[in-house]
Amino acid sequence: MAGLERVVVKVSGSLAESEGYVARLAGVVRDLRRRGVSLAVVVGGGSTARRRISELRAAGVPEAVLDVVGIWAARLNALTLAAALWPLSPLRVPASLEEALDHVAAGLVPILGGLQPGQSTNAVAVALAEALRAPLVNLLRGVPGVIVEGRVAARLSYDELERVVSGKPQTAGGYELFDHVALSMARRSGVRLYFIDGSDPERLKRLVLGEAREGTLVS
Repeated sequence: MAGLERVVVKVSGSLAESEGYVARLAGVVRDLRRRGVSLAVVVGGGSTARRRISELRAAGVPEAVLDVVGIWAARLNALTLAAALWPLSPLRVPASLEEALDHVAAGLVPILGGLQPGQSTNAVAVALAEALRAPLVNLLRGVPGVIVEGRVAARLSYDELERVVSGKPQTAGGYELFDHVALSMARRSGVRLYFIDGSDPERLKRLVLGEAREGTLVS
């Protein structure tokens, strides 16, 4: 298996909030960067976003406003990872795709959270992967890949992944695994999607360096 020269990494917010995880992931990112791999990272909002959104939804707050809360929760998680990587990553979390691309062009590792209401961090990650012509590695917490009929699927088509996510929540704080907007964006440009258990960041390094193939590839 050939290694990846450029990659976008989507980190589950629940992973980023796990004790000690950010430092371990930062070490892997630094190692990959030293080996010449160009990276960009998008971090989800995790339990912080889900808890706040749940409270506010119960109070009748509109979904568009809940999206904004989720965006800021994700940006806080992104800032935490950026701080661990500084000065390799800027402490100003990009608020647009253009800012992130400028950071890549400068040889830095941009760490993003959310960008705009109605767009999950998965969609942000796909947009960045599309712009960089890079595959996307989705780091899941404790899940070894995409589960189909009780087993991890080694490979799926976009249509097969769409059937897996069909019917899952598509609201602020409720995007499970992947969402329809992100999937449609990946399909239009043929962005390769890898889903792996990211609980051990070393798995990311082995995948990117071509040393191991595990999880699920969607293409």
